[in-house]
Amino acid sequence: MFEPGFDQAAGLRGEAPVGCPVLVPVSSPAQPARAYEWLCTLATALTAEGRAVVIVDGTASEASRHDGAQLGLMRVLQDPSIAHLEHPMEGADWLVIPGAAGLQALQETAQAAGSEVALSRLLTPFASGAVVLLFAPAFSLAALLYGLGARALVPVIEQPQSSIDAYGAVKLLDAAGLAPVLAPLASGAPASLQTVVHTVIDTAQRHLGLSLDSWPVATWALRAQESAIERPRPNHAHGYHGLVPGALRTARPAAAAPSLWS
Repeated sequence: MFEPGFDQAAGLRGEAPVGCPVLVPVSSPAQPARAYEWLCTLATALTAEGRAVVIVDGTASEASRHDGAQLGLMRVLQDPSIAHLEHPMEGADWLVIPGAAGLQALQETAQAAGSEVALSRLLTPFASGAVVLLFAPAFSLAALLYGLGARALVPVIEQPQSSIDAYGAVKLLDAAGLAPVLAPLASGAPASLQTVVHTVIDTAQRHLGLSLDSWPVATWALRAQESAIERPRPNHAHGYHGLVPGALRTARPAAAAPSLWS
């Protein structure tokens, strides 16, 4: 009930009003390509719930045109004529936007004016009802969303590096005031994946004093929608939700302890 970022009112908060796109942060592993099946599974589940899904891939660099203008998230952030994004390109299942440069710009916004301002800037171009999956390294999510107490999904997949990736992400996200949750996807040997999940949970409890949740695949779509982050509502006197821009400038999420396993 009193778990940071998720309590009895979380479901009500997750039901975003019409006209409000929402954000679901997803931590990318050290080798992002290995998590694309995981990402597609989540996107498919959300689409089956009738939601328009946009994937912002913070691990992919925007292409540059001959005039130097950035395509992808950076272009979206810079061009106010781009709005109501949700529809995929012809033949695609979802709209996928490369976003490494744009994500860096948003982190700078968060550092200068606060995480809620950066979040509002990120969600502004997207259509009402769209679910934006921000797929990015944990340190980038920590810098962008510092102190918001939001849920952030941590994929756990069947590979040797998975336990290290997952625990490292959990540690960074927790230090940044976010609420990480494990989301394991088994494709071959569920028992071996559960061993990885239990290892991460036990290590987080022992070294961080953190009780981690693990979401089964069948619950991803519902829980992701319930815990998604809405675009902050502006309060003209006090910035967003009563926060003065710049109030979160003390964030230094990247300065986590050097050892992932301590």
